[in-house]
Amino acid sequence: MKEYTQEQLRTILIKHRAFSEWNGGERADLRGADLSGADLSGADLRWAYLRWAYLRGADLRGADLRRADLPPVTQLLLCCWGTVSDELCLELMRYDASNHPHPEKFDEWAKGGKCPYDNEQFQRCANFQEKRELWKAGKSKSAYELVIMLFKETGIKF
Repeated sequence: MKEYTQEQLRTILIKHRAFSEWNGGERADLRGADLSGADLSGADLRWAYLRWAYLRGADLRGADLRRADLPPVTQLLLCCWGTVSDELCLELMRYDASNHPHPEKFDEWAKGGKCPYDNEQFQRCANFQEKRELWKAGKSKSAYELVIMLFKETGIKF
């Protein structure tokens, strides 16, 4: 996995912006890069190579991802999405529950119990600020549908 300092990433993004604007520069090749926790909010990532980039906790809100070569949608769900609308929050919680070994733990959690992921082998499937008062069991949307909802809600161009 490629690792970049904040300064190296900034340089790559500056060169990439020039590339995106047809003003020289260089296309960002971040395939397989460790971008965990990176602040990419509002970044111009049009045509960037992001396949297999590790984005857990990265902030993509407001980024321009048109024609970017993206990682799997399941990886995009692990970006830092923060507070989302109530509708999207419920859908993301349902997705988390549908991928949990014991989905009934979400019902216990909603009633004031401990986090469903306490003492579990697996981690959450999406990174957002959950609201237990919204919890209601139901059919989960696909990871792709959720990513499209996240992109639209957070101003990501795709």
